[in-house]
Amino acid sequence: MARGVNKVILIGNLGRDPEVRYSPSGSAVANITLATSESWKDKNSGEKQEKTEWHRVVFFGRLAEIAGEYLKQGAKEAKKAAGEAAEKDENEEDDAAEAKKGTKDSVSFKFYDGERLIRTLKYKIPDSAGLHRIYWGLDEAGADRPSRIVRRRSRESGGPAVKPGTYKVVVHLGEARDSTSVTVAPDPRLKVSEKAIADAYEASKKLEAWQQTAADAVKQLAESKQVVRALQKTLREKDKDGFKDEQKDSGEMVKQIDSLIALYIGKEDKRQGITRNPELTVMTRLQTASRYASNRPDGLTETERRLMGFAETDLKKALQATNAFFGGAWKEYRAKMEALALSPFKETQMFSME
Repeated sequence: MARGVNKVILIGNLGRDPEVRYSPSGSAVANITLATSESWKDKNSGEKQEKTEWHRVVFFGRLAEIAGEYLKQGAKEAKKAAGEAAEKDENEEDDAAEAKKGTKDSVSFKFYDGERLIRTLKYKIPDSAGLHRIYWGLDEAGADRPSRIVRRRSRESGGPAVKPGTYKVVVHLGEARDSTSVTVAPDPRLKVSEKAIADAYEASKKLEAWQQTAADAVKQLAESKQVVRALQKTLREKDKDGFKDEQKDSGEMVKQIDSLIALYIGKEDKRQGITRNPELTVMTRLQTASRYASNRPDGLTETERRLMGFAETDLKKALQATNAFFGGAWKEYRAKMEALALSPFKETQMFSME
């Protein structure tokens, strides 16, 4: 008996921007909603009929990061899947590039707390007139997330939840401007004190600042790894059998960089799907502390303070190790490679939590 085939291909438009989150191990997970339409001519009335169905699609790992960076609401997306395991369509990068080009024709919504800009949301201009919705998660702009992949962030991440109050919204469409206000009120069904709200907000802001420092450090490490890889390639092209000592030093640099990145986001996990990494990393500490600190109805307790303390301690240790690397082994390696007149190095900086 022939084996069955379980495959589906979806071609449609995104209903909203992808929602990207990260597992404790640092692996990206992106969710999208895809609208597919079918049209036909009614045999009895002769009128054109149309039917739209919505599909929820989940991306994992590198594919999730690509989806979060390039796909936008309204963009045409082709999705091929075999069973529940998503496969990367060979035309996906072209589709993503087209979606990215479309962001030039966009409308932006800027949210202000008094004079302070706290959030910016951008959407592609709708193709048709009518009532269109945008979604604000009642949050401020968030920090970058540490990633092994060096990339330019195309849109803002969500961050700490805003406190109750009135916020100004300014809409930008080309040269046109308009504004309104949004009032955020606590859920009347929940008894949450003002102190708890203030504590959660201040804790979230502190944790976001720590996460941004971690992201900056990991980005510099990832960029440095790119430099080493480029040097290895150049050395091979110059003399395949030569530069043995330099190639050995380069391999050691890659290992040291990978071990430092692991302090922040764990070792690279190449398993497919949603996986659990038992390692305690800086990001695991930060995410755990953030989850607890943002959900206390009576303000922070000793538990949240201890969790934040663990996160602070681990981040300090990781930053100290990172600074020691760039001030020692990296500096020596850079000097040795620059002597070969092949240097692609960038200036590096030291990190602190101040």
